[in-house]
Amino acid sequence: MLGIAIINYRQYEKTIDCIHSVFETVRDIKYKIYLLDNCSGDGSFDFLSRQYRDNPLVDCFESEKNLGYAKGNNLCIEKALADNCDYILISNNDIRFDRDAINILYNDITKLDYLLIGPSLRKPSGAHQMNIKLSAPSFKKYMMSETYLRNFDKKNKYNSRTLPSEFTDVYWVSGAVFIADIKLFEKIGFFDPSTFLYFEEYIISEKAQKAGLKLGFEPAARALHYHGASMGGNANYITRFENFRSEIYFFKNYLYAPKARLRKIRFIRCLEVLFTFTKEHKIKDAFRFIKNTKKVLKEK
Repeated sequence: MLGIAIINYRQYEKTIDCIHSVFETVRDIKYKIYLLDNCSGDGSFDFLSRQYRDNPLVDCFESEKNLGYAKGNNLCIEKALADNCDYILISNNDIRFDRDAINILYNDITKLDYLLIGPSLRKPSGAHQMNIKLSAPSFKKYMMSETYLRNFDKKNKYNSRTLPSEFTDVYWVSGAVFIADIKLFEKIGFFDPSTFLYFEEYIISEKAQKAGLKLGFEPAARALHYHGASMGGNANYITRFENFRSEIYFFKNYLYAPKARLRKIRFIRCLEVLFTFTKEHKIKDAFRFIKNTKKVLKEK
């Protein structure tokens, strides 16, 4: 059986649209949706629980506190395991599945020996989203592609925007949506509960490599991704700070990066925040970010 994990946080309308796309597109697969309201506190859970009260395909439950992405999805996976699910589809609530997308992913994961497989994603504009990384980046490539330094990559040396046209082995798959073999996922400990938001994909990639497990990209499976609709934009203190905290955690605990590299990351992130937050007249939040990120570097 296929378990489908979806987390709602103050966006029940988008969640309903996501679930509706599952209902409309899945064919001939036994599945169950595990719908977690992540302590929205705005009546979302009451609305969703009424919406799916009589639907045996949806297990709607809530958390007493916001668990974030990793712990929230782990809770959904625990329920899927208890129901003897063999595979788990992790999906953001801002995903809309195209026809046959889930069936294609399910067919792949049941026949191929892969930890997880991601689909092709497109933005509302119709442009493709780069939701994969073909190989593990060097530190220089990471800085030139994952920070504002990418704006200086005039020759596109580090920022390839081409997606494979055929099924391909990859290093990294976006956590927005992917399907996984639940037993193999259990082998690597599911999501690292030490993160609240962000960098779960990098952590999974590193754990998969150490365990000799493969990740794949399936371009024939397609979905629409509204990408970060609930994250509050680039000038949101909480999301920027949680991103930084997870970034440093990943580099410390999975790449064993020296302090000099951690300081370089912080320096660039502080410049980014100063630039972005000043334009939005959030200078106090910018200085709060600078102060608190210094504390993160001192954490064990």
